[in-house]
Amino acid sequence: MIKVLILYYLSLKSTHGYEIQKFIQINHMDSWTKIQSGSIYYALAKLEKEGLIRLIREEGKGSKARKIYEITSKGLEELKVLVRKELAAPIGEVGSDKFILYPLLTVTDEKEIQDILNNHIAQLQEKKADTEHWRNIKLNDSSLEVERISFEMMLSSLDYQIQWHQALLSQLDQCTANSREIAKLITTYDFSTLQPVDRDDITDLESLKKQILKP
Repeated sequence: MIKVLILYYLSLKSTHGYEIQKFIQINHMDSWTKIQSGSIYYALAKLEKEGLIRLIREEGKGSKARKIYEITSKGLEELKVLVRKELAAPIGEVGSDKFILYPLLTVTDEKEIQDILNNHIAQLQEKKADTEHWRNIKLNDSSLEVERISFEMMLSSLDYQIQWHQALLSQLDQCTANSREIAKLITTYDFSTLQPVDRDDITDLESLKKQILKP
């Protein structure tokens, strides 16, 4: 997920790793997806090597120097591919990367998003039907409780995944509007100017949106 977040941010403006890190912190993404600050700089170096971003200048000197990157045309295409891939990926666990994907929806076409989501929902529904079929074959009066619960967990997970994708599909307009607000905020505000604060006191994104994007 760190790769798509960096490419998304740089698709909106050229900046350095520290600002991207602060944006991730203010969204609490570092807790949600376990993104560490060191992984950002490692990813930047890797993306540069792959030709997806390029270094355009350095600001400051010595240990405080900051490398300013911009996305390349190859990086823009890769960003679209990654967003499409994430949209079609299953929700595998608590804190799934997919839960923070919807702010990036403006990266790709709305019709394409609808097609991806509808196809994925159909796949999930098919998988649910297969799981129900095997549950009916496998379970009987002598089945162990652990076997019953295993099927219940699988079916429950599939139900919630279907509901989540259906909710995203039905609220796509609102999610896209939210995505545009976040994009505007990123291009308007320099997140690297935020002063370090206690984790529990950090200003959240909604508060900043109200302050910066108010009419």
